[in-house]
Amino acid sequence: MYKVYQIRLSNEVTDYVNSNERGHAGGEEKYPIYETYMRLNHSMRDENKMNNTDFEHYTNVCVVKKDAGLVDGDGNSWLVDCLEGVFAVLNGRYFDEDTGEDLVHESHVSGYQMKTITRKDGEKVTYRDMRSLSVGDIVEDCDNGTFHIVASYGFQDVTSKVKNFAESTVEVA
Repeated sequence: MYKVYQIRLSNEVTDYVNSNERGHAGGEEKYPIYETYMRLNHSMRDENKMNNTDFEHYTNVCVVKKDAGLVDGDGNSWLVDCLEGVFAVLNGRYFDEDTGEDLVHESHVSGYQMKTITRKDGEKVTYRDMRSLSVGDIVEDCDNGTFHIVASYGFQDVTSKVKNFAESTVEVA
């Protein structure tokens, strides 16, 4: 199983960024979560951009099962067994435009929250409260305990950064 973590910005943060005189810079100065979001979600090419404390701003938004019981045309199990497979599923690679369905996503992805909004015209829309997998998001491989951040190209191991954060937050009895 894989766990997916994303930085989720509150309306307060995005409203401030969109209304203050300094825009992004003002948002980064006022909100540590926004500074982390901007630093890690734009051109993540270097693991050194991630600090030991950055993981505090992440939220687990879903899980991706490696084996969800799907079988391909040859009778083989359909597995999501690597980081690139997680990326493919969460970015709609298997979406069928003719049927409007994504059986791979529906079978393998769970644990996400749903959100309902009302548009200005009164229409209610319900959707998964998460983004597609993007630069700056983190994927945990639960089988081996590693964490990888989505980089501009591929993934970078940030296990030591996440574990350093976890160790620093453990209270001493």
